[in-house]
Amino acid sequence: MHFADKLYGRISSTGSRIVIGIDPDPRRLLAPDSKFRGAFPGKSDEYLLDAFCSTVIEIAQAYACAVKPQAAFFESMGILGWKALASCIQNARRHGIPVILDAKRGDIGHTASAYAQAYLHPESEFFADALTVNPYLGPDTLEPFVAMAKRNGCGLFVLVKTSNPGSCAFQDLKVVDRPEEAPGSVAAKVAEAVDSLGRSNIGTSGFSNIGAVVGATYPEHLELMRQIMPKAVFLVPGYGAQGGTPDDVKPAFYPDGTGAVVASSRGIIFAYESHPNPDHADILEAMAKAAEKARDDINSATIAST
Repeated sequence: MHFADKLYGRISSTGSRIVIGIDPDPRRLLAPDSKFRGAFPGKSDEYLLDAFCSTVIEIAQAYACAVKPQAAFFESMGILGWKALASCIQNARRHGIPVILDAKRGDIGHTASAYAQAYLHPESEFFADALTVNPYLGPDTLEPFVAMAKRNGCGLFVLVKTSNPGSCAFQDLKVVDRPEEAPGSVAAKVAEAVDSLGRSNIGTSGFSNIGAVVGATYPEHLELMRQIMPKAVFLVPGYGAQGGTPDDVKPAFYPDGTGAVVASSRGIIFAYESHPNPDHADILEAMAKAAEKARDDINSATIAST
């Protein structure tokens, strides 16, 4: 199935535009004084990682259109983390939850092909529904990802305007292709390339399988990026813990509530840390309440604008 169609089928069935990030920060999960460890006394690190991912996936079944494992946290734990990542991806997909692997890969030629094989091929242990990719080595470095994604019904989310404070240093630089034209930003040039790459693979949902990462922390850019990339699904980070509000994400959406999904990680998956001594039931309840609030806040801001 076309990735955008799969994603919109999930949005329709859950009523949610929230993507829950799965960020198993070992400092918050595996440290001796971790509240998550305290909920599972005597259990191994392997057990804790699997329990954490399974708990987030359980919450996502009810409240999210997708999950977004952050590869860096898994990778930081070596073989233990790699095994947990494979298990997490496979578990989510078994439950029918689209997986957007946040790995931000990007490299030249054959190396990009190897990354694509690792994350977008059905025979890989890390086979995900979509992958975040870095375009700043040039459009040719995206081609192996685009080809593999199209072949296997997967999606890509290309970094266009990211949510971090320092993104302006490069992404907002002005460039001029022709003397008679007004200057545009580097991010806008990348957006044009994303739009061009995605035009050849539009699903029945009306959206391409090539999406874009555009941060909620720069709402003034969202409207422009939507104009440049009308067929791209936006993955919008920066909501919640990074300061983005439901109103900030509005320009990413069309009036009917389509066009974007909003990522939220720490505000949901670590919501239980405000509890003095949580057990597993408390952890589930805290995550569920935070996810439900995020879902409802985003829906009220975007659907109410119709």
